[in-house]
Amino acid sequence: MSKLTLDQFVAQWTKNASSRQIVSRFEYNVFEFTTLAGNYSKRFFATSFITGGFYKSGRKWEARKSKWGKKFTHPVMTDTGTLRKAIKGEGRQVRLTGWTDARKRLFKRGGVYNIYTDERSLPIRGKRGKSKGYKRYAAIHNTDPRYSNFTVNQYSSRKPVQRQFIGFSKVLDRDIEKFIPILFKGFPGNA
Repeated sequence: MSKLTLDQFVAQWTKNASSRQIVSRFEYNVFEFTTLAGNYSKRFFATSFITGGFYKSGRKWEARKSKWGKKFTHPVMTDTGTLRKAIKGEGRQVRLTGWTDARKRLFKRGGVYNIYTDERSLPIRGKRGKSKGYKRYAAIHNTDPRYSNFTVNQYSSRKPVQRQFIGFSKVLDRDIEKFIPILFKGFPGNA
Protein backbone atom coordinates (compact mmCIF):
# COMPACT_ATOMS: atom_id res chain seq x y z
CA MET A 1 0.00 0.00 0.00
CA SER A 2 1.51 3.31 -1.04
CA LYS A 3 1.07 6.59 0.80
CA LEU A 4 -1.04 9.29 -0.78
CA THR A 5 0.54 12.75 -0.70
CA LEU A 6 -1.49 15.91 -0.27
CA ASP A 7 -0.69 16.91 -3.86
CA GLN A 8 -1.96 13.55 -5.14
CA PHE A 9 -5.08 13.89 -3.04
CA VAL A 10 -5.79 17.36 -4.43
CA ALA A 11 -5.03 16.19 -7.97
CA GLN A 12 -7.89 13.71 -7.63
CA TRP A 13 -10.26 16.65 -7.14
CA THR A 14 -9.01 18.96 -9.82
CA LYS A 15 -6.10 19.48 -12.10
CA ASN A 16 -6.03 23.25 -11.53
CA ALA A 17 -5.53 23.46 -7.75
CA SER A 18 -2.38 22.85 -5.74
CA SER A 19 -2.23 21.70 -2.13
CA ARG A 20 -1.08 25.21 -1.17
CA GLN A 21 -4.21 26.72 -2.77
CA ILE A 22 -6.48 24.26 -0.96
CA VAL A 23 -4.81 24.91 2.40
CA SER A 24 -4.97 28.66 1.83
CA ARG A 25 -8.66 28.41 0.89
CA PHE A 26 -9.36 26.33 4.00
CA GLU A 27 -7.58 28.85 6.26
CA TYR A 28 -9.64 31.64 4.72
CA ASN A 29 -12.84 29.62 5.23
CA VAL A 30 -11.96 28.98 8.88
CA PHE A 31 -11.65 32.71 9.46
CA GLU A 32 -14.95 33.37 7.63
CA PHE A 33 -16.69 30.64 9.67
CA THR A 34 -15.30 32.05 12.92
CA THR A 35 -16.45 35.57 12.07
CA LEU A 36 -19.93 34.44 10.98
CA ALA A 37 -20.38 32.22 14.06
CA GLY A 38 -19.13 35.02 16.33
CA ASN A 39 -21.45 37.65 14.88
CA TYR A 40 -24.37 35.22 15.12
CA SER A 41 -23.53 34.47 18.77
CA LYS A 42 -23.32 38.15 19.63
CA ARG A 43 -26.81 38.74 18.17
CA PHE A 44 -28.06 35.60 19.97
CA PHE A 45 -26.97 37.03 23.34
CA ALA A 46 -28.37 40.50 22.61
CA THR A 47 -31.73 38.94 21.74
CA SER A 48 -32.03 37.85 25.38
CA PHE A 49 -33.03 41.42 26.19
CA ILE A 50 -35.90 41.29 23.68
CA THR A 51 -37.22 37.92 24.89
CA GLY A 52 -36.79 38.70 28.59
CA GLY A 53 -34.65 35.65 29.36
CA PHE A 54 -31.56 33.79 28.19
CA TYR A 55 -32.48 33.41 24.51
CA LYS A 56 -33.98 30.05 23.51
CA SER A 57 -33.51 28.64 27.03
CA GLY A 58 -37.25 28.46 27.61
CA ARG A 59 -36.91 30.38 30.86
CA LYS A 60 -37.75 34.01 31.50
CA TRP A 61 -35.71 36.13 33.86
CA GLU A 62 -37.01 36.12 37.39
CA ALA A 63 -39.38 39.00 38.10
CA ARG A 64 -38.59 41.65 40.69
CA LYS A 65 -39.81 40.55 44.12
CA SER A 66 -38.71 43.24 46.52
CA LYS A 67 -40.98 46.12 47.42
CA TRP A 68 -38.28 48.50 46.21
CA GLY A 69 -37.81 46.64 42.90
CA LYS A 70 -41.51 46.51 42.09
CA LYS A 71 -41.67 50.30 41.82
CA PHE A 72 -39.79 50.08 38.50
CA THR A 73 -42.11 49.64 35.53
CA HIS A 74 -39.56 48.92 32.79
CA PRO A 75 -38.97 45.28 31.81
CA VAL A 76 -36.32 43.47 33.85
CA MET A 77 -32.74 44.20 32.66
CA THR A 78 -33.73 46.97 30.24
CA ASP A 79 -33.62 50.11 32.37
CA THR A 80 -31.12 52.05 30.26
CA GLY A 81 -30.20 49.46 27.61
CA THR A 82 -26.56 49.67 28.71
CA LEU A 83 -26.07 45.92 29.07
CA ARG A 84 -27.55 45.02 25.68
CA LYS A 85 -25.55 47.73 23.93
CA ALA A 86 -22.39 46.69 25.78
CA ILE A 87 -22.20 43.23 24.16
CA LYS A 88 -19.26 43.49 21.80
CA GLY A 89 -17.57 41.07 19.46
CA GLU A 90 -14.33 41.22 17.62
CA GLY A 91 -12.84 38.75 15.21
CA ARG A 92 -9.25 38.60 14.18
CA GLN A 93 -6.89 36.36 12.32
CA VAL A 94 -4.20 34.54 14.22
CA ARG A 95 -1.03 33.03 12.91
CA LEU A 96 0.21 29.96 14.67
CA THR A 97 3.78 28.84 14.25
CA GLY A 98 5.07 25.42 15.15
CA TRP A 99 7.29 22.60 14.03
CA THR A 100 6.48 19.33 12.26
CA ASP A 101 8.00 16.03 13.28
CA ALA A 102 10.56 16.52 10.49
CA ARG A 103 11.60 19.81 12.18
CA LYS A 104 10.16 21.89 9.37
CA ARG A 105 8.64 25.21 10.35
CA LEU A 106 4.87 25.21 10.04
CA PHE A 107 2.67 28.29 9.65
CA LYS A 108 -1.06 28.09 10.08
CA ARG A 109 -3.72 30.79 10.10
CA GLY A 110 -6.95 30.64 11.98
CA GLY A 111 -9.59 32.86 13.44
CA VAL A 112 -10.53 33.99 16.92
CA TYR A 113 -13.75 35.77 17.85
CA ASN A 114 -14.06 37.24 21.33
CA ILE A 115 -17.43 38.23 22.77
CA TYR A 116 -17.39 40.46 25.82
CA THR A 117 -19.16 43.36 27.48
CA ASP A 118 -17.58 46.77 27.87
CA GLU A 119 -19.99 48.40 30.31
CA ARG A 120 -18.85 49.79 33.65
CA SER A 121 -20.59 49.23 36.96
CA LEU A 122 -21.14 52.72 38.23
CA PRO A 123 -22.86 53.08 41.58
CA ILE A 124 -26.24 54.70 41.04
CA ARG A 125 -27.90 55.83 44.23
CA GLY A 126 -30.87 53.65 45.02
CA LYS A 127 -30.26 51.32 42.07
CA ARG A 128 -27.03 49.35 42.05
CA GLY A 129 -23.35 49.13 42.67
CA LYS A 130 -20.69 49.45 45.26
CA SER A 131 -17.72 51.72 45.03
CA LYS A 132 -15.38 48.75 45.45
CA GLY A 133 -15.34 45.28 44.01
CA TYR A 134 -15.95 44.23 40.42
CA LYS A 135 -16.34 46.93 37.80
CA ARG A 136 -18.28 44.94 35.21
CA TYR A 137 -22.03 45.13 35.70
CA ALA A 138 -22.70 42.20 33.32
CA ALA A 139 -20.86 39.88 35.69
CA ILE A 140 -23.44 40.63 38.39
CA HIS A 141 -26.16 39.01 36.29
CA ASN A 142 -24.16 36.19 34.70
CA THR A 143 -22.36 34.97 37.82
CA ASP A 144 -23.99 32.49 40.17
CA PRO A 145 -24.64 34.48 43.39
CA ARG A 146 -23.17 31.63 45.49
CA TYR A 147 -19.75 32.34 43.97
CA SER A 148 -19.66 36.14 43.96
CA ASN A 149 -19.43 39.04 46.35
CA PHE A 150 -22.05 41.10 44.49
CA THR A 151 -24.95 42.66 46.39
CA VAL A 152 -28.24 44.16 45.20
CA ASN A 153 -27.13 47.71 45.94
CA GLN A 154 -24.55 49.65 47.89
CA TYR A 155 -26.62 49.60 51.09
CA SER A 156 -27.44 45.90 51.28
CA SER A 157 -25.64 42.61 51.81
CA ARG A 158 -28.40 40.68 50.01
CA LYS A 159 -27.27 38.73 46.91
CA PRO A 160 -28.80 39.59 43.52
CA VAL A 161 -30.84 37.19 41.41
CA GLN A 162 -28.90 35.64 38.53
CA ARG A 163 -30.37 36.69 35.18
CA GLN A 164 -28.06 35.19 32.60
CA PHE A 165 -27.92 36.75 29.14
CA ILE A 166 -24.57 35.52 27.83
CA GLY A 167 -22.81 32.18 28.09
CA PHE A 168 -22.86 28.57 26.93
CA SER A 169 -25.96 27.33 25.11
CA LYS A 170 -26.58 23.97 23.43
CA VAL A 171 -29.16 25.68 21.20
CA LEU A 172 -26.53 28.16 20.03
CA ASP A 173 -24.10 25.31 19.36
CA ARG A 174 -26.70 23.56 17.17
CA ASP A 175 -27.42 26.81 15.32
CA ILE A 176 -23.73 27.30 14.59
CA GLU A 177 -23.41 23.74 13.27
CA LYS A 178 -25.46 24.92 10.28
CA PHE A 179 -22.50 27.10 9.24
CA ILE A 180 -20.05 24.18 8.95
CA PRO A 181 -20.42 23.87 5.14
CA ILE A 182 -18.71 27.29 4.91
CA LEU A 183 -15.48 25.54 5.87
CA PHE A 184 -15.44 23.72 2.52
CA LYS A 185 -16.72 26.54 0.32
CA GLY A 186 -14.70 26.81 -2.87
CA PHE A 187 -13.32 23.30 -2.59
CA PRO A 188 -13.64 21.08 -5.63
CA GLY A 189 -17.10 19.48 -5.60
CA ASN A 190 -18.57 22.20 -3.33
CA ALA A 191 -20.23 25.48 -4.14
